[in-house]
Amino acid sequence: MSDRLRRYAWVVVLAGFLAVLGTVSWVGGLAETDQQWPPLYSIERLAIVGPDAQIRSFLADGSEEIPISSGEGLFTWPTWSPDGSTVAYSGIVRNDEEEPVVTLFGYDWEEGETRTIHQGEPGYAGLLADGVVHYPLWSPDSSRLAFVAVTERHGLSLFIDEVASAAGPSFVLDNGPLWMSWSSDSTKLAVHRSVDHFLVSFDGPVAMQKVRLESDSYRVPAWRPDVSELALSSAVGRVGYGLYSAPITDDGLVLPQPVLDVGPASAFLWSPDGSHLAVADDVRPIRYGNTPILVYRQFRMLDSSTFEQKALVNENVLAYFWSPDGKKIALVTIAGTGGELRWTLLDAETGSAERLADFTPSRDQLTMFQFFDQYAYSHMLWSPDSRYLVFSGRLSLSASSAGFMGQSDRRGSKVFLIDTGPVITVDEVAEGVLAFWSPV
Repeated sequence: MSDRLRRYAWVVVLAGFLAVLGTVSWVGGLAETDQQWPPLYSIERLAIVGPDAQIRSFLADGSEEIPISSGEGLFTWPTWSPDGSTVAYSGIVRNDEEEPVVTLFGYDWEEGETRTIHQGEPGYAGLLADGVVHYPLWSPDSSRLAFVAVTERHGLSLFIDEVASAAGPSFVLDNGPLWMSWSSDSTKLAVHRSVDHFLVSFDGPVAMQKVRLESDSYRVPAWRPDVSELALSSAVGRVGYGLYSAPITDDGLVLPQPVLDVGPASAFLWSPDGSHLAVADDVRPIRYGNTPILVYRQFRMLDSSTFEQKALVNENVLAYFWSPDGKKIALVTIAGTGGELRWTLLDAETGSAERLADFTPSRDQLTMFQFFDQYAYSHMLWSPDSRYLVFSGRLSLSASSAGFMGQSDRRGSKVFLIDTGPVITVDEVAEGVLAFWSPV
């Protein structure tokens, strides 16, 4: 596949914006499933950030290249709207005075046109994280785009863009950090800012209310699919922390009910069908190459009706992602001392685990893993049919011998697809540092 792709020239990139590239190795095995074999790639597409900081879309086999970003600049972090009509992405471009301007764009897939959603102050390029200048989150009905941008005056700030309106995005909150998630019906946005919680409602005139609950022990509040209910974490007196489930009414948050004991900085995600709740806690800081990261020593999968434990993993878990059908979880763990990470597939029904691939991520891929509980809502690594996983890095016999630890990895990051069954394979799609599936 990749031997048919053009080799792109490197461009000079702004410090901290374009990811340092990684290395990848894989280990596959056999898995008996009822899925079709040989694999037939569907019409779903990938949005890929190339090593030249341009964004292109490909079919899953690396064919039918379509440019998404256009013009001179540095572009990254594409995210598809749930209806597949628009790709939002970040860019740094220059204005007429040759000043760099951080800009959020929207590419209309049907029209092939790009509009400017938001522009930052010329000459100011604040970052949310390594290589991240915006965080965009589409509402499930694709009518609104909530996004966080760094402003020179107010720091991390939350805006809402009404897609059908020409008025431009509206300011909501500032003084981040800000973490958020949408309700399934797109009528409410839950926002966690520092210790405070807010509900932004859209089922009438836009209104925001502060919820009487304070917590700094976690990041992203998790809406239960198709139910007006939030999962969140808070301190329990002075003795520990708890995971709570809180029903939401028109008047706001109802008294949260305890679910289980967790440690500080826990992370949790409902399965897309709402049948399970995955919880990671017992967090530990480690150094991965030159990057400090957090890992979770305990991962639990709970039944959402009884909150009984269905599966337990005691490893260094860095991230996890539910498949769209809610039947599988892709875990990312620390595989060894040489810099490798590992994809492991966990069956939600049986709790059984299967090793998929060992790899070293690109720098941007590592950033996504570090904030997985937020990116799981916005940037899809699973294909819509829940069969393929996409990730970015560099193929190598071993991660350590490939020189990841503290060295430049500009020798080429690739985008790979893991076919999770019935025969596990890893295929190279294109050169790139990030890749995400379209939802349809």
